[in-house]
Amino acid sequence: MRLTIVADNSTEVNWGCRATSIALRQLLSRDHEIVGTITRDLLKAPLTSSRRATEDLHWGLTRRLRRPKLLRAPVAGRIATAVMDAGGRYHAPTDDAVRDGELLWTLRETSPKARRIVAAIAGCDAIVVNGEGEMIFSTPPRPTLRQTLAICALAGRMGKRVFYVNGMISRPPDGRVDAATVAAAAGVLAGAQVAVRDHHSVDVAAELLPGIAPPFFADSLFTWRRHFAETATARYDASRVSSWFERTGTAMPAVCNTSFVAISGSSSAAPRPVEAAARYTELVGALKALGLPMLLMPTCLGDNFLHRVARRTGVPIMPADAPIMACAAVAANAQLLVSGRWHPSIMAALGGTPCVFLGSNSHKTLSIQHLLRYDDPVEYGALPSAEDIAQVVLRARGLLKGGMGARARVSEAAAAMEASAGGLQGFVR
Repeated sequence: MRLTIVADNSTEVNWGCRATSIALRQLLSRDHEIVGTITRDLLKAPLTSSRRATEDLHWGLTRRLRRPKLLRAPVAGRIATAVMDAGGRYHAPTDDAVRDGELLWTLRETSPKARRIVAAIAGCDAIVVNGEGEMIFSTPPRPTLRQTLAICALAGRMGKRVFYVNGMISRPPDGRVDAATVAAAAGVLAGAQVAVRDHHSVDVAAELLPGIAPPFFADSLFTWRRHFAETATARYDASRVSSWFERTGTAMPAVCNTSFVAISGSSSAAPRPVEAAARYTELVGALKALGLPMLLMPTCLGDNFLHRVARRTGVPIMPADAPIMACAAVAANAQLLVSGRWHPSIMAALGGTPCVFLGSNSHKTLSIQHLLRYDDPVEYGALPSAEDIAQVVLRARGLLKGGMGARARVSEAAAAMEASAGGLQGFVR
C-alpha cells in the first residue's frame, strides 16, 4: 500500500519522538511505500480559518507568536494576540473531530496547514498514525490529540483506511479523564484499525473505548535491538558507543570511556523545573555512593532542568539534540539507567541495560516493567522524596550486583518485544 504517516515526530528534539518515528517508518517501509508524512510541527501549527494578510505572512506570524508562555504574559501576550488578529484568525482543534476534519477539507485552498494535510492524504491508500504517548485523556485535553483525531476523520471522509498504531491509551495520573475527548476518539476510531504498545493500554481501552478492542504489538523502537544486542553479552567497550558518534559533529561524552550510570528525567517532573532540579540534585548526590561515573541525559526539552543539576553536582551532561543513534548507544551501553521516560528505557533495554524507574504522566513506566519482566515492578516518585531516593539507590545496587546476568534477563525480554513489534507488519495490510 501507499502510506502517509501521521504524527511523524522525528522533527522533535525528544529522543523518543525521533527514535520511534524512524523505527516505525523503517518497519512499515519493508512492505509498503511511504508517500507522505504529517509531522508533529504540522499538527501543532495554527489552522488559519480567515486571513487579511498573505497566507505565508499569517502562517509565519501565528507559528511564531501562538506560544502558551508568550500569550500568558500580561503585556506581551496582548500585543502578540493583537498582531495575530490583525492578520486573520485561526481555529483551535475541538472535540468535534468530524467537524474539524470537514473544516480542513473546506480550507484546503486558503489555509497553508489544511492544504499540506489534504495533499499528504490525497496520494495514499491509508494513513498510519504514530500514536506514541498521545492518547492520554487528560483534563484539559491535549490539542495535538484533538488535531490527530480530526485528521483521522478527514482521511475517512477522503476514502482512506486509517491505522492507529505504536501508541498507548491511558488515564492521566490525576485520574481526571476528559469525557468529551474520549467520546471523540471512540467515534472516530470505531472505523479504524487500532493497535497499542503495552498490555495496560488494552485494559484501559476496554474501560474507556469498549468498541475498539485493540491488539498489542510492542513499540517499534524494539526493532532497533539488532544494533545493540551484543552489548548484553560482552564486557564494556567504549567503541560500541564512540562508533555512533563518529563524524557526527557531536563528541562522545568523556565519561563513556568507562562504565557509567545514566540518569534522565520524567514527563511529570518537567512542568516543575525548579523543584525537579532540587530533587534530582539530591538524587544524583545519593547515587554517587554507587562508585561509578555518572552521565545526565536530558532526553527532551522538558528535561532541561538537568542542566541545573549538572552545574550543582559537577556530573557531565550530554546534549538532548545529539544524533539519535548515538543517544540509543549511550543508553544501551550504560551499566544502569535511572529514568521516568518510556523510550529511553527501551533504548537501554536494547543493550540489556537494567533500569530503575521514576513516575511519569501516565502508566508507561510501570507497564514497561511488565513488558520487560522485571521482578516486583515499582516506580518511584517523578519528583523523588528522600525516602524514594534511598529506595532508588538500594534498587540500583541490587541491579548492578546482578552484573551480566541482569543484563541477559533484560535483553531476553527485549528480544521477545522485538519479535512482537515485528508483528505490526502483518497488521498494516
